[in-house]
Amino acid sequence: MPRLLELLRWRFQVLFAWKPTRAQVLPLILGVYALAGWGAYANKASANRDLATQVTLLQTELNELVGRQKKLEQANTDLVREWQGKLASAREELGQALAARDTAKSQLAGSQLKLSASKKRLDQARDRVTETGSIKAAEPSKKATSKP
Repeated sequence: MPRLLELLRWRFQVLFAWKPTRAQVLPLILGVYALAGWGAYANKASANRDLATQVTLLQTELNELVGRQKKLEQANTDLVREWQGKLASAREELGQALAARDTAKSQLAGSQLKLSASKKRLDQARDRVTETGSIKAAEPSKKATSKP
């Protein structure tokens, strides 16, 4: 063990005792800067590659979303057309129902006129019959009045 410590101490002394000249230091410094520069370049290239991958993924997702949006817009357009058709059909049915109602109203008005004319003729016929005295006026029945 003491031998190992002595060997390490000697290596440190040799390392720290080295006094380089300018001709030795300049390539060493340039080499360190070159290594640092290439390391920074590799780091930046790796970051750019990651960003390019992310951009590609985002572009793919964007295309998928645009496709989904177009499908939804198409489905919405189809639904709007379908409902417009149903609405037009309902309006047509409503128009037919209104026309049938108006026809029924006019028929009802005509029937009411005929009914009032018939009532008037009936009243006139009763008046003529009572004047001549051939038919007596009907008496109210006792059965109808006796039941509560």
